[in-house]
Amino acid sequence: MTTADDIVVDLLVTAGRLTRLAGMISGDDLPRATLRALAVLDEHGAVRVSEFARIDRCSQPAATALIGKLVAEEFATRRRDPGDSRAVVVELTAAGRTRLAQSRQAFADAIGGRLSGFDTARLVRLDAELHELLEALKTATRQHDPTSREHR
Repeated sequence: MTTADDIVVDLLVTAGRLTRLAGMISGDDLPRATLRALAVLDEHGAVRVSEFARIDRCSQPAATALIGKLVAEEFATRRRDPGDSRAVVVELTAAGRTRLAQSRQAFADAIGGRLSGFDTARLVRLDAELHELLEALKTATRQHDPTSREHR
């Protein structure tokens, strides 16, 4: 018997596979780690390096190196945290937003023509369901983690 947990795992695995496949067929040359980092900054806004590492699930040295690459490519900026001068805050630049949008458009261009069995109405339903699932999970996470940034 398939349980709700089994279905959730399958959804997550499928979402990961979908993202990897989209990257492979898009022809976009942006490294996956860079794309992921841009997406994190786009979703979460200005964050400390330690918070970025927590969200991206990488070590702080790995986060620092990745952010260094983003800054060198002018996709992000680093500045002192106004609340704590010892900390650094990282933020997406206009160039970073543009590059992220280009990668996402490359995904859309590569995938759109390959979904002949999926009309716009079906894609809208899938999109709405996934967004609803994401928002439910975010809400549940905030309720169970009083230390989360979103909870505050």
